[in-house]
Amino acid sequence: MLKAKARHILVDTEDACNELKARIQAGEDFAEVARAHSKCPSGRRGGDLGEFPRGAMVPEFDEAVFTGDII
Repeated sequence: MLKAKARHILVDTEDACNELKARIQAGEDFAEVARAHSKCPSGRRGGDLGEFPRGAMVPEFDEAVFTGDII
């Protein structure tokens, strides 16, 4: 069975997403940004969702992870 491993940061707005994305691209540590800003319980683990099979996540996230269309 094909599995993926991913991390994410869940925020309320696209503006917040873009701000955090810019900070990470500028060199801030992804895990630290996730711990400080993610609304998901995975934020406590630096955004780490662990390993999961296709179909285990919401369709939009699942599609992005398994097609490589990740921002």
